[in-house]
Amino acid sequence: MLNQPRLDEIMRLLTLQQRVKATDLAQGMQVSEETIRRDLKHLEETGKLRRIHGGAILPKPNEEQPLQVRSRVQTKAKTRLAARAAELVREGMALFLDTGTSTLALAQQLTRFSELRVVTNSLDIGLLLTQHSDNQVLMTPGDIRRNDNALVGPHTLAFAKQFHYDIAFMGIGAVDLELGLMDYEESEAHLRRTLTAHTRRSVILADDAKFGHRTFINTLPFSAVDTLVTNRPPSAEFIRCLETAHVELVFP
Repeated sequence: MLNQPRLDEIMRLLTLQQRVKATDLAQGMQVSEETIRRDLKHLEETGKLRRIHGGAILPKPNEEQPLQVRSRVQTKAKTRLAARAAELVREGMALFLDTGTSTLALAQQLTRFSELRVVTNSLDIGLLLTQHSDNQVLMTPGDIRRNDNALVGPHTLAFAKQFHYDIAFMGIGAVDLELGLMDYEESEAHLRRTLTAHTRRSVILADDAKFGHRTFINTLPFSAVDTLVTNRPPSAEFIRCLETAHVELVFP
């Protein structure tokens, strides 16, 4: 079982030092390195730190963690919301899936389809659907962003504007009660604003950890999207806010 006082002490030391080593933590707390590695894994899964070789560091403020790190956070929650989002899809639809761990989880659900037309700016999503389904996949052009294998930039936007989608599935950095839907980078925000104007139905995928969190960029007001899919009901305040904005809230 996890020891909460030990987890608290790891976070205290990390906050003071900005970086901790597993060997030092094990020696100082008189436990095995295996125990410390398990603690660091748990703290990373809850978004409190980022594991590196031999230890951990604090995530930088207003900077999204790399995809391989985010993919280990809220995995069950993302699988649940992805399964629910897949229920909105029918064979023959034209979809856009932007980059992110929730949309990647959705892509895994979509491998059971065979007649979709999917446009994406995620190399990981493009490869997954190409290798594991018969769906038609179109990749946007753009500059490759190293931390998540996303294609971004003006060429990406220009390509996305050529089509009209039945559903555009989009991730999001944060869901704030006052400021709405928020992101970490301008490239993501620009693409999501573009997609809402070129789709019959705009769908945001946001696990419960995104609610009540605030990032740097105001991407969209709630009223700009049609549907928000999450893994469990948000607070009553968020539900009222979404209802006022006429956003359909979907959860398992």
